[in-house]
Amino acid sequence: MSTGGSLPGRPSDDATVVRYGQKEVPPGLIVAAVALSVAAVGLSGAALVGNEVARWLLASAGGLCALFGLLMLMGTAAGSKERFVFDATGWWWFSLDGDALLTWDSLAGVCVYSTGDAAVDRGTATLELFPRGDFDRDHPVLWRHVRDADPPADGLPRLRYRVGLTNMINVTTDVEEACSRWVPPTLWHGNKWQPKGYKGRPDRTGHRRRLRARAQTPAQPTETTPPSPPHEAVPPRDAVPPADPREETRSGSHD
Repeated sequence: MSTGGSLPGRPSDDATVVRYGQKEVPPGLIVAAVALSVAAVGLSGAALVGNEVARWLLASAGGLCALFGLLMLMGTAAGSKERFVFDATGWWWFSLDGDALLTWDSLAGVCVYSTGDAAVDRGTATLELFPRGDFDRDHPVLWRHVRDADPPADGLPRLRYRVGLTNMINVTTDVEEACSRWVPPTLWHGNKWQPKGYKGRPDRTGHRRRLRARAQTPAQPTETTPPSPPHEAVPPRDAVPPADPREETRSGSHD
């Protein structure tokens, strides 16, 4: 999302990266390890037990645990690439849902909402990004984060993107430091305290309604001008061959 001009294909080399996905890797690995261990025990027991019913139950349970463990490993590996990136261009988000970029010149303001002191308690915190002017509320990556609430300062719109900073772990401090460095001073409004339960929910009903309306809107026909014949197809006036004098004589002999 930008106001125009060419955008870089990747963040700058000196960008600040908040790799919140990598910080969530250990819990995922622990769950995967436990599931695979249980699967190994179940499959081993199935090979040793003599009862057919018990063997089938142990083998089924072991197979399900093994499948769950493998899926957890795959999800952990994919989630470890999730990150926020801040640079002179704007705020980049690389997530499992897709990638997004909000340039600073497309925003009217940036702040952090929190229910407590991040240095003292976990609380709840979100990054608030206020688009300037009209914007796509149904962005394929960001639509779930659109919220309508009172702005924290005069001149800011009600609609904003609200991105969680404490969903699994707390990256509030890292994000605040990145904002202090990269967000233009005219846009940065700091950390604003909010009461508990302020996060709200995405407008799923409105999102589906708008998508249906777009799908039902017929495409506007465009007027097309028939192509001009090639220059060679229109002979110049002096290129027309003169009349045959013998034809003139034959036509005059009947007078």
